[in-house]
Amino acid sequence: MTTLTVTVMNSNSIQVITDQQTITSMDIAEITGKNHFDVLRAIRKMEPAWEEITDSKFACSEYEDKSGKKNPMYILTKTECLFVATKFNDVARAKLVLRWEQLEKERLQQINFQKAQQNENNSSLRYPVDPSQLTRKQLLLMALEAEEEAEQLRADKEQLEAQNMTLMVESGEKDQKIEQLQRRVSYLDVIDSQHDTVTITQIAQDYGQSAVSFNQLLNGLRVQRKVGEQWILYADFINCGYVANRMIPIHHKGGKDTFRPMTVWTQHGRRFIYEHLKKHGILPLVERRQLALQEGGEA
Repeated sequence: MTTLTVTVMNSNSIQVITDQQTITSMDIAEITGKNHFDVLRAIRKMEPAWEEITDSKFACSEYEDKSGKKNPMYILTKTECLFVATKFNDVARAKLVLRWEQLEKERLQQINFQKAQQNENNSSLRYPVDPSQLTRKQLLLMALEAEEEAEQLRADKEQLEAQNMTLMVESGEKDQKIEQLQRRVSYLDVIDSQHDTVTITQIAQDYGQSAVSFNQLLNGLRVQRKVGEQWILYADFINCGYVANRMIPIHHKGGKDTFRPMTVWTQHGRRFIYEHLKKHGILPLVERRQLALQEGGEA
């Protein structure tokens, strides 16, 4: 592992911030054998979906390399880390899961060791002399104190068990939200995996519509208007990189071919259509099927 000066890390790869274990994107890259740049890109790509479900962004920080240059990195909780790992291959994901298990065991051992030391210190302070030399009153007070401590321990145990039950319920709810999230972003994954421009006919098919009805839908939502034979975006969207022009050849018998401009959509524009229609309750077919299956399963 390359030696780096990380301003927010201690000697362990996992630290405790507000009683939560965290891991940096640098450590994720080292554990999985991935390039840190690729890990950062994967985290940034998944952050909007995570923010939509949890209303919170991933924590950001920075580190200094050997030259003193500051570079960005993320600090993730266990839940956030394992969510990001869903995009990794099976081997990388397994490495992260095993690393978390190992570090949590080490942390538990450290906590138990510290408790044992504290109990030993308290015992030496509480009983500075041989108990056989204590009076009956002192022995009774010691017995009463021991009973009170035992009662407190029982109460602490019950509280921990109640907290564990709550955490199990919350964990189940989070797992369900993550599962829903993964289903919801599937259509966006299709968009992100493509780079070519697409026609309105291709996008309309994703929504189970014809190009004519889909163009009218976007017109009704004041996304585009027709000028001559071509659909043109309204002024608010012209300079956003949503569309491009494609020249369509028109063949004339006995004469020269002419060309007619046709509006095509970039993948950036395709994502805009998805987000814009989603605000109006209009989803692509694939997400409608997923919601129907989910509602059927919940019923």
